[in-house]
Parts: sequence; structure tokens; C-alpha cells
Amino acid sequence: MAVAMAFKLFPKPPIKGKPGEAKSPASNAKPDPTARPVARPVSAREVAASAKTRPAAPAQQGSNESGAGERDITLTGPHSMIEWSPVSHKKILVSEANPGLCADLENAALHYANGQAAQAREVLELGIVSDDDTRNSPLAWLALFDLLQRANDRAAFDQLALRYVVAFERSAPAWEDRGGSVPPGARPAAGGYVGLTGKLTAVHAQQIAGMLASSLKQPQLRLDLGSIIGADDAGAKLLANALAQLRKRHYPLVLQHPEKIRRALEQSATQGRSAAEGYWILLLELLQWQHEHEVFENRAIEFAVAFEVSPPSWEPPPDAALVVAEAEESVARSAAPENADQLSWHGTLTGSSDPQLGKFIVFREGRHTIPIDMTAVDRIDFVCAGALSNAIVRAESQRKGVQIIGASPIIRALLLLIGISPRHFVKKSQ
Repeated sequence: MAVAMAFKLFPKPPIKGKPGEAKSPASNAKPDPTARPVARPVSAREVAASAKTRPAAPAQQGSNESGAGERDITLTGPHSMIEWSPVSHKKILVSEANPGLCADLENAALHYANGQAAQAREVLELGIVSDDDTRNSPLAWLALFDLLQRANDRAAFDQLALRYVVAFERSAPAWEDRGGSVPPGARPAAGGYVGLTGKLTAVHAQQIAGMLASSLKQPQLRLDLGSIIGADDAGAKLLANALAQLRKRHYPLVLQHPEKIRRALEQSATQGRSAAEGYWILLLELLQWQHEHEVFENRAIEFAVAFEVSPPSWEPPPDAALVVAEAEESVARSAAPENADQLSWHGTLTGSSDPQLGKFIVFREGRHTIPIDMTAVDRIDFVCAGALSNAIVRAESQRKGVQIIGASPIIRALLLLIGISPRHFVKKSQ
């Protein structure tokens, strides 16, 4: 009896097929060499990891949006896709797991790092509704708050705050009113700011006149056109005439977010003389301010033929970007002396050789702790974030500590994704 039980403890090996027996179709199946592998979406983390060996391929950007009617322009939001610059990446250390991150937040961080704020916002807004990981990630919500604040969308910010309180049973971040004063610790912007909103009409005459008056007092101005939702002939002529005056004075005006209004004007210009003359004049002014000579010449000839006038001359303003860069560098030098207790970065940091990043190497000498204040940083691109990660690794190899102070949530998400440890992030003292 004992012998029989012992045999039951050792199951018999599977019976092999006998000669002459037919095998199942699955056993004879061979891989089809012509079959294509099933494509799998590439995650943001894989994009970051691939930067260790090769640069990402540039994406083509397109837009199929239309702009305006015959006599009245109505604008729609821009369509954008991420564009990768074909630059050579250095070695970038990417961590395998970062607390607080999720796939949607990683993708949004990469979009924002590449200057695609609208695309980043869209990813997060969809994620907190349809994806459990995003909905349960406080950092994803905070990054969306960050983007809404940057877009100056108070209504969407307040709606998100109500949903945040319900989701996490805690207070939502407070809206920062940046209209009158600069937030504590932030770098004052060089020059002034003018934002045109709503439908561009004769009602804006006083505001545009105020902009011209400010140009006599301010070293440079930023004109934000991103919130314009339409225009009529009178409003277009008002703005075009003001831009022409500043251009002829060689004033360093910086145009911000002119894409929507320009697309609408381009669409209207296809109607020839049927389009209002103000639309043509404003389009030609924007082309000069954006230094697009070839497009300007083509549109100028079309304008001359349509209205039977002489084509306007190409007289572009000076490159305002260089003027602004020099002004910001001057402000940075005066605001952050060489013997300061911390590095204070501001604006947009791009590339592995950004001047502000270069100061890190000099600043770390003779210090055990290296504090970096990022309160006034608007954006860090992917390559610069990787270079910063490598600089931190080198500093730690010399037994130096690095503290990142005041980084906003969307920037913090990128730095976490690229491999910077959460222990480096420090809350800004109140």
C-alpha cells in the first residue's frame, strides 16, 4: 500500500506523440516573416530614456484650422504638436520610478518643456477625467493649476479648485493675481506689459494709445495677442497703425502669441479685395514684426493687386529678442551678485550650455550646499533639464548637496522625469 501511494506522488511525464499521430495545428505553426509587429504607444519615460543614446526625431507641425468670415474674424484655439529639436544629447540619467508621476503628467511635462503649453494642458485636463492614475495624482492636478495660472485662465482655475477639494478633501492652491505686483522672489520683468483681450474693435483705441504712451517711458514692451477672439476692420487698422509707428521708431516691442490672429488674417486674405483692408494691413505688419520676408513680399504683391495700390516696402524692426535677452541678462547680473547665498534663475532655460546653467559650476566651488531658486523660472527645456541632472550627479560625487527651491509643479514634473531625486526639492520659506 505504501508503495502504491509513493508512486502517486510522482506524476508520470507527459506522453510524447507517437509516430504517425497527427500533431495539433498550433504545434506546427511557424512565424510569418511578412507579419508586421503591433505598434505600441511610446511613453514619455521611454522618450526620456532614449535621450541617453540618440536624439529624438523632429515632428512636423501642421494646422488645418480656419480663421475668419468675410468681414468679421473669429478665432479658434491653436492646434499644436510636440516638436523635437535634432540636437545631440549628452548622457542623461533617467530614474526608473518617480513618486507622484503618471503617464499623462510625464507627457504633459515633455510638451511644456518643448513650449507646447496648450498641448500639456489638454493632456492633463483629459487625464484627470478619464485616467485613474492621473486623477489620483496630486502633482498632476497641481501641474494643471500651474498651467491655468500661466494661461491667466481664472475661470477654469476656479472650476478646477472646486473639483480638487472634492477629490482630495483639502484646500486648493490659491490664484495669484499677477496683474499689479510681482510675486515674492520673482524677477521683475524688464519693461512693460500690454494684453489685448476680446474682439479687437474701436473700443480698444484708448488702450492702444496707452501702449504708445508707455513706449515713450519703458525700455521695451511686451504685447500679448493671445486673448484676442476676433477683430473688425476698424480695430485691425488701429493696431496696425500703432505697430507701424513703433516699427518706424525701431522700438523693441515683443509680440507674444500672435499665431491665432495671424492665422485668421491669412484666411481672410484668401478672399482678396472682399476682405477688409484693415485685415491686410495688420497681416503685413505682423509679418514684418515676425521677420518673415518672403511671405511678406508675396502678400504685399497680392495686396497691391487687390486694392490697386503700390506694395508696401519691407522695413522690419530690429530683432527684439536680442534686446530683451540683453536686458534680462543685465537685470540678472544686478539681482544676483557673485557672492549671493543662492543661485537665482529666471525666464526660460534652453540647451546644455545655457548661461544660467553655466553659473552652477562656478557657484558650487567652496560650498557644501548649492541652493537654486527657480521661483522666477518660466520653462526649462528637455536638454537643459538633462544637463542639470548630470550637473547634480557630479556635485553629489563631490559630496555637495543641491537644493531646488520654488520650482513650479509642471517644471518639477519634468525634473523628476529626467531623473532628479525628490529629495532635492525644497519648499520656499514664507
